[in-house]
Amino acid sequence: MMREGPDYRLVIFLVGLTQLIITTDFSIVAVALPSIGRQLHIPPASLSWVISAAALTGGGFLILAGRAADLIGQRLCLLVGLSLFAVGSLGSAMSPDLSVLIAARAFQGLGAAILGPANFSLINTLVPEGAPRRQAMGVFGVMQGLSLVIGLLIGGILTTHLGWRAVFLLNPPIALLAIAVTLRAVPRPTFHAAADRSIDWAGAGLIVTGMALVLLAVSRMGHEGWTARGPLALLACGLVAFVLFFLVEGRARAPLAPLSMFGRRNFTTANLILLLHLAGVGGVFVLLNVYMQSGLKMTAMQSGLGMMPYAGAVMLSGQCVAPIMARLSHRAIVFGSFGLYGLGLGLLAALSLQPNYWLAIALGSVVIGLGATTAFMALMADATSDIPTAQQGAASAVLFTSQQIGVPLGATVALSMLGLAGSSGLVAFKDAYLVLVAVVVTALGLALVTLRPAPVTPSPNPVHS
Repeated sequence: MMREGPDYRLVIFLVGLTQLIITTDFSIVAVALPSIGRQLHIPPASLSWVISAAALTGGGFLILAGRAADLIGQRLCLLVGLSLFAVGSLGSAMSPDLSVLIAARAFQGLGAAILGPANFSLINTLVPEGAPRRQAMGVFGVMQGLSLVIGLLIGGILTTHLGWRAVFLLNPPIALLAIAVTLRAVPRPTFHAAADRSIDWAGAGLIVTGMALVLLAVSRMGHEGWTARGPLALLACGLVAFVLFFLVEGRARAPLAPLSMFGRRNFTTANLILLLHLAGVGGVFVLLNVYMQSGLKMTAMQSGLGMMPYAGAVMLSGQCVAPIMARLSHRAIVFGSFGLYGLGLGLLAALSLQPNYWLAIALGSVVIGLGATTAFMALMADATSDIPTAQQGAASAVLFTSQQIGVPLGATVALSMLGLAGSSGLVAFKDAYLVLVAVVVTALGLALVTLRPAPVTPSPNPVHS
């Protein structure tokens, strides 16, 4: 059983700290990309691999990492994941060329894949129900906004004054702190002797292959177009691997992702809605930055500062998640949040022809930030609320897989709408925003039709060590 006393507060601190490490990576590297390209003489077409390398391993190994969290415990997974992430960060900082940088970034992605499911599952296994668990969900949400602030602002400052290598040197000391907290806050797991501790290696190979092919296809679509034959062939092969994965899982003695999870309607539906939700977020993030630099002629540093209203709104909504979840059902939160989300996108589309930062960027992005985070946290809570404790790692891994696919997919769609030649016309931005409005409306419709009413607090889950 979990130890008595205030230890769960240390667990909440660890959840927030680890999530900060994971989520800061995308934005902080995005800020440093131009400088990396100039110093290492990397052509623009190859520069995206600095991000894609981490996404490929991060997404590909998530399901396997979730099974590992259930088998060997969150403690060991956190220690291994943090260590790999720190080593990958040091390797990235010392990389002499693109090939070494890609390999180091792949290590970072693998570390993040191991960290994500183990970290999120701490909430449902080591934090008591009620106010403490809602507080943990709130901290988890706040980190989404704080990571944007650190990535866009501090990343820009470090890149400008100390060089791009400095952004990677931020991670190792934070990872060491998280390792120290893990050793103190997360108890050693206890296992039942009769439990099946085998791993479905056939399923693991199929899910890793499927995720890698899908993410590779999404990455190539950003360069070649989303109707190009090569990326579409990769996408088709990835989908075939997913189908084979589910066929294998249905017969496996110890499946990576028990099919019984997908029999729970809220879990399956919340994952699909979450994928659409995060596709919208990925698209918005890219569009806002490109709009400010191409449409409003801002510098990279100015565009980073221009994202602060959005980041502030995400942080504010993250702080409000706990009291909101205490008063409203998750279903009501999802509907209200997606309403704000869609309204913000509508404002961006309607005002995108105005060459004014406060009208074209700040107003709509604040409304989106207020809605997007609360919707995200309510969906995460809904998806895992009635999953047995022994499957929390696998369930969390499936959720993070939706995130790994959704964000780059949305970014790719948004960039494709702007044109592969880098169109900066304001009309193209309006059309791209309208496509994202359609994505959000689809997600809201799915929620309305399929999500069952959820209780104010998560369903009881026994607390295990």
